[in-house]
Amino acid sequence: DKALLFEKVKGYSLPVLVGLDNSRSRIARVLGTDDFGLTPRYLEAIRNPLPPTVVQDGPVKEVKITKNIDLAELLPVITHYEKDGGPFITAGVVIAEDPGRRIRNLSYHRLQVMNKDEIGFFLQPRHLWNLYSAKEKEGKPLEVAVAIGLDASIRLAGATSGSLIPLGFDELSIAGALRHKTVKIVRGETVEVMAPAKAEIVIEGEILPHLRRTQGPLANFTGTYGDTWEGPVLKVKAITHRKDAIYQDLLPFTPEHHLLLAIPYEPVVYQAVKSYVPGTKAVHVTPSGSGKFHAVVCIRKDHEEDGKKAILAGLNSCRDIKLVTVVDEDVDPFNLREVEWAVATRFQVDRDLVVISGARGNELDPSCSQSGLTAKMGMDATRPLGPRERFEKVRIPGLENIKIQDYIEP
Repeated sequence: DKALLFEKVKGYSLPVLVGLDNSRSRIARVLGTDDFGLTPRYLEAIRNPLPPTVVQDGPVKEVKITKNIDLAELLPVITHYEKDGGPFITAGVVIAEDPGRRIRNLSYHRLQVMNKDEIGFFLQPRHLWNLYSAKEKEGKPLEVAVAIGLDASIRLAGATSGSLIPLGFDELSIAGALRHKTVKIVRGETVEVMAPAKAEIVIEGEILPHLRRTQGPLANFTGTYGDTWEGPVLKVKAITHRKDAIYQDLLPFTPEHHLLLAIPYEPVVYQAVKSYVPGTKAVHVTPSGSGKFHAVVCIRKDHEEDGKKAILAGLNSCRDIKLVTVVDEDVDPFNLREVEWAVATRFQVDRDLVVISGARGNELDPSCSQSGLTAKMGMDATRPLGPRERFEKVRIPGLENIKIQDYIEP
């Protein structure tokens, strides 16, 4: 629900902020839209990006630390759960550049503070891994900046799915379009990487080649512990921050974690379903489905088979989705009480259930087989196109116009 600001943190001068993105409606409101408008806004930002603007200075440069760096003394990095392997930076957006190819990439990673000036990295074979591997083959480190304390547009852009954004597409331009205002960026003190000039904190460093260390475990988005892993190491060269900087943290396995996973997924699912069902109105990848596994699709049903077509398109849109529930226009897909009501009153198992076995799944799903295979399911909770009187929702005329304040004494 509400974000929490811890103003007095024992042993540190920096306050800690957590839970800023715990509410989908709050994220939408900050970006000037609503629950239904968030996905179209995202797609519009991708189609019409607004590139960042380079500036010479910014608030994040007010304090510069380049010597005697001790992460444990400078930053209140948190150990979140009982069996976590140590303190992890969870709300840091990693920025990497390849100036030769004019590529900049934003992404989230598990960042474990290993000692005074080293941070362990968990890298999957995605965009940052490609940039790092290219440097490692040359025996060179990859320069990066880790930005902490960013506005909602940059936080979301950093979480954008790689299946929607190719390597070389600057996610900071998505952030600019999301907020309708270009992001100002400033060059690092010790690395040739640009970071948001208005960030609270920026950690500069190099991911070293040919070095791996045991890291983890860390609580996953599934609410279970992952295994330890062998990952590269970031050598910290500098930290810059505002004079009154706030350290932003993200508690894993909370709505905030799941919303940052889910919202960037929705355009992927939406485009896939809409290509088969033109009457697609909205897609909601639910936080309660761990931000990846469950999707609700709202459609205007023009043909009797539209519900099942939407299910198949949604399940095939990305490997992680393993449950798709399809509802009519009169059901709010962002209100799970209404969604469950639609399933209870419009769905029959022998008629409206779709099951797919042996599909590729997410390896972090503990219910998957050891080979990474999963079963997927869809529920068509839409009304038939014939007579609909039996399915009409009750309503009170004019209810939507009533202002409760008019009926309550001050």
